[in-house]
Amino acid sequence: MITNVTAKSRTSARISPAVKAVRDYLLPFMVCFAIALVSGLFYYLVPRSWNWRASQAALWIHLITGILGFFYLVPYVLSHYKKKGESAINLIFVWRAFRRNENESDWAYQQRVYGHILNWIMALLGLSGFILLIPSLLWMGGVVWMAGYPAYQIANLGHLGFALLALTFIGFHVARRRKRVQPQ
Repeated sequence: MITNVTAKSRTSARISPAVKAVRDYLLPFMVCFAIALVSGLFYYLVPRSWNWRASQAALWIHLITGILGFFYLVPYVLSHYKKKGESAINLIFVWRAFRRNENESDWAYQQRVYGHILNWIMALLGLSGFILLIPSLLWMGGVVWMAGYPAYQIANLGHLGFALLALTFIGFHVARRRKRVQPQ
């Protein structure tokens, strides 16, 4: 007799680790990234004088989904590296990632390079967001410190640039994989 418990255990036993990683980490990351992107662009492009409360709500949504998305991205990247048989040391020593492996096709090499570039763009996106967050965290800790308006503008422009670059490389990485899976 099949009950709900046995049905769930049978279906979960058939799920591959790659599918589990996509379901548990990549899909929540994609949702968080999309919400953070839209709310960040809203905060950046819509003047705060039009609607102060909507602007503050967009900022909080951006902060929460950005931080949450980063925590979903890290385990997915590590599981993706493990699935591909890639050395995790290539995350730190980037130049090793650009070496072509023996018997590696052009498509696989380019896809791997796009993936590494995407990883580093996402890391720089998170770092630039943290740099923008530092004065707020210090203020909540009782310390008033501002780096100055030009430094804020440079960090803000870098964060926006890394977000748009990340979106572009996600598109390249996914579109190339889709073409490989479904050749036309």
